[in-house]
Amino acid sequence: MRARARAWAGAEPALEGCADADEIAHLVAWQGLRPSARGRRALAALLRQAGDPLAARTLLQALLPRIKAERVLSPQYGHGIAEGWQPPADTVADLVAECFAAVKRHAGEDRDDVARLVLQEATRKLRTARQAQRRYHNRTELLVPDHSMLASAELSVARSGAEWLAAVLTEAVRARRLSKTEASLVYATRVSGLRASEVGRRTGLRPKAVYYALARAERTLLRRTA
Repeated sequence: MRARARAWAGAEPALEGCADADEIAHLVAWQGLRPSARGRRALAALLRQAGDPLAARTLLQALLPRIKAERVLSPQYGHGIAEGWQPPADTVADLVAECFAAVKRHAGEDRDDVARLVLQEATRKLRTARQAQRRYHNRTELLVPDHSMLASAELSVARSGAEWLAAVLTEAVRARRLSKTEASLVYATRVSGLRASEVGRRTGLRPKAVYYALARAERTLLRRTA
């Protein structure tokens, strides 16, 4: 590891004099959310060397103070008032993972403001993912009962709302309370996240027929779980 760090230092004037990865990471001092001028040069040097996995990890280590300062406990990341579906620790871990993915995507590039590049990409991707998860949560919340209802049936083996809904739909089709088309419509819209119009296009149903079938199927399911 020391030999590789010395090799980076030999190739990058901004890293000159550093004997190991820890010394390189400590070159990056933070002034609020911005790196110092020397830290900015060190981050740029590490990104150019990030084809080496150790250099990529060292860059991520140097960015950790900035990552930790990101305000993730906000509605943008799924942490609005009364929203408890996303543990904060998971959001922080996912942000670190997205930052590392951004580092690997841009490894070898010559970028001036590496911290801004990595954080902007990572936060954008994470916000997009959280918004999609919120939409999924809101779609399934109506149809997923309290856990107390799951304990007394074979559906208790379901590990998620999606699995529970799939089991309920299968049971409804077997009992002939729903047709296969109706069950497919519910799953496609409530779990897969497709628009009703898109589902109709794929199944050859007119828009009004799609909405009518969805409404009937969901009323049937709600009567079943009431």
